[in-house]
Amino acid sequence: MGIAISLRDLRHDEFGFLTDDADDSFRKMCQEAPADALRRGVMQHGHTMFNSLQLHRLVDELEGLRSEEVTPAVRDVLEAARQAIRKSGYLYFTGD
Repeated sequence: MGIAISLRDLRHDEFGFLTDDADDSFRKMCQEAPADALRRGVMQHGHTMFNSLQLHRLVDELEGLRSEEVTPAVRDVLEAARQAIRKSGYLYFTGD
């Protein structure tokens, strides 16, 4: 089970999409995050949306991970978050 991630603009129109990572590393990293981490709020079975203000915190959290925790999928989410911030947009997570 994975999490699909789309980039949305101010009108909530999709302008990018990330496919699920093969080993489901992003979802696992979210579930294992500290209770007060923003990424812990990404729902495994449902929808979660972070606005550009929240994405600044997500970027800080992802940049603070240990190198062994940063999988290709995490790097992709980090870059997608930065793109969404530049457009004052959103990341929209769809749990399986």
